[in-house]
Amino acid sequence: MQHDELWIGTMLEGNARWVLVKTTDTVEEARRRHGMSPVATAALGRLMTGALILASSLKGEENVTLRLLGDGPLGGVVAVGNAQGEVRGYVREPLVNLPLKASGKLDVGAAVGQGELSVSRSLKNGEVYTGMVPMVSGEIAEDLVHYLLSSDQIPSAMLLGVLVEKDYHVAGAGGLLIQPLPGAPEEDIQAIENLLGQLQTGISELVAQSESMEELLSRLMGHLPYHVLERRSAGFKCMCSKERLSGTLVSIGKKEIADLISDGNAEMVCHFCSQHYQFDEEELQEIWERA
Repeated sequence: MQHDELWIGTMLEGNARWVLVKTTDTVEEARRRHGMSPVATAALGRLMTGALILASSLKGEENVTLRLLGDGPLGGVVAVGNAQGEVRGYVREPLVNLPLKASGKLDVGAAVGQGELSVSRSLKNGEVYTGMVPMVSGEIAEDLVHYLLSSDQIPSAMLLGVLVEKDYHVAGAGGLLIQPLPGAPEEDIQAIENLLGQLQTGISELVAQSESMEELLSRLMGHLPYHVLERRSAGFKCMCSKERLSGTLVSIGKKEIADLISDGNAEMVCHFCSQHYQFDEEELQEIWERA
């Protein structure tokens, strides 16, 4: 299958909407940048995929930030997605390794632990709306569905998956959201439940096996009628720059900057993409003056 994409559409004669996203390359890019273990890759990959799905209904420069504030060994997971299909994220403890579950699957729930899911929407007028709900399982898809029902009163079904190979690379990653629209008949809601209940293969495996988004969508939708409304590209993109990080240095105060000047240089690393930025003595002096 080619580069990552996000598709939006309707199904069941317009009685439900869906969002499908393939994120294999996106999650692999995050894994490579952060040097993550398989369970950290799966947790961040699911959250980044979920962020893209939730951000798909936003407009322009708006974005959504998802934070898993759990007590598990990952120590917190953060992902930021926008309406352009761009996403970035990080795990506080990227090297965590845990035994597999009895099913042979990565134990994302244990890695995330119990705690709260925070969802912040940054709108184009500068306002930020944040909602928090207790995590249901730490497996992420269930937690996002719980948030959508609790916060927005929208019943939803969501699949999120990341398939990590033995050599740690990401073989398949993606997500599907289905939401019945107001007034959808009970038989359509039942049809959606039956569809997802009958899936024998996880979405990450289906992504890995499918040659195209068309094939993936067809396999997921089975016999139910659907219509594609919009296609977008998706990918990993960080908004960091040396200029932005110099602004962070300004905020730490003159004394701390003076200590860095006496060291002769400073290095800052972006949380979201692990990009390293070097500041020499002359640049630090200029930052000190700005402070």
